[in-house]
Amino acid sequence: MSLDDMRAQAAETLDGLEGFAERWMREVFLKVPRHAFVPDTVWVWRDDAYRPLRAADDPGAWAALVHDPLASVVTQVDDGAAGTEGTLPTSSISAPDAVFTMLAAADVRPGMRVLEIGTGTGYNAALLCERAGAVNVTSVEVDAGLAEVAARRLAEAGYHPRVVAADGEDGWAPEAPYDRVLCTASLQRVPFAWVEQTRPGGLVVTPWKTTLQPHGMVRLRVADDGASASGHFDQPMSFMDLRGQRRPESPLGAVYSAASWEESRDSRTDLDPSFLNTDFHARFALGLLLPGVHWDGDGWLATTDSWAYVWEGGVYQWGPRDLFHELERAYQWWREAGSPELYDFGLTVTADGQTAWLGSPGAVIPSSG
Repeated sequence: MSLDDMRAQAAETLDGLEGFAERWMREVFLKVPRHAFVPDTVWVWRDDAYRPLRAADDPGAWAALVHDPLASVVTQVDDGAAGTEGTLPTSSISAPDAVFTMLAAADVRPGMRVLEIGTGTGYNAALLCERAGAVNVTSVEVDAGLAEVAARRLAEAGYHPRVVAADGEDGWAPEAPYDRVLCTASLQRVPFAWVEQTRPGGLVVTPWKTTLQPHGMVRLRVADDGASASGHFDQPMSFMDLRGQRRPESPLGAVYSAASWEESRDSRTDLDPSFLNTDFHARFALGLLLPGVHWDGDGWLATTDSWAYVWEGGVYQWGPRDLFHELERAYQWWREAGSPELYDFGLTVTADGQTAWLGSPGAVIPSSG
């Protein structure tokens, strides 16, 4: 099967999943050669590490991965420093279903001026060129090496957007204002620069996460006065972290010690925290309510200065914060609020920061920490 045949087969799969919200999406998916933006060496998780998969060694496996409509392809690990294995994925070409979900949320139209944060391989920029026109597309990539390669691949495929090597958190003011700002990496804080560089009524669309819940996307519309942007969370999506906002590893290893265990406060609870492993919407809500709190999936909560452990109803806590009691109060708030889902919450971004709300921007939610 040829690469073009594999792309056509992927399109049929996406059709069956209603992955194309509009006709143009299917057309550009078939037109833009996804494989032309993927390096010969990609990375797959195997035996507790990312290991190289080379097209020269296994062209069938490489092609199948590249054209899997539901799979992202890791194209860089450890910021490009890896040799034969790596631990942290740092660039990828996103799964087609996720790409088109985000494009649908962004509602990009012909002639719109678009700023993309995170060029990566250049594939998404090529799709944007097909939709908005290359002259209207600016793509920013913090990794200068990736930016150079992406610009070359785009040109070889016939696309000539502006590709800029710069920190995407600053946006790109020289081409502002934009009608749409799309970020292809997850973050916890939306930079106000993106709001400032978007026209009133324009959209900022980005994956968004908390330390407790790594899945989410927010769609923000810029206010008429340009002083804020607000919108609901939309879709449980997960992308690699924006390089300047990488989600920190759990601080448990640094904050816990045998001595702290001896000093811990013990109590009892009727709340089984394992719901955090199974109830996506509860975990998303509690992530908003408990910023900076990490959950390891096996009974441990931690921040940079406190920890809590729960086992068979026994609660052990150490540090200035009683993290499990905070979790209990947050869970009670969520239940009393009617167990709202991700889609019921929203975010407002101003020059002073960001606030999460339930239902409408005036209903700001409480938070601990």
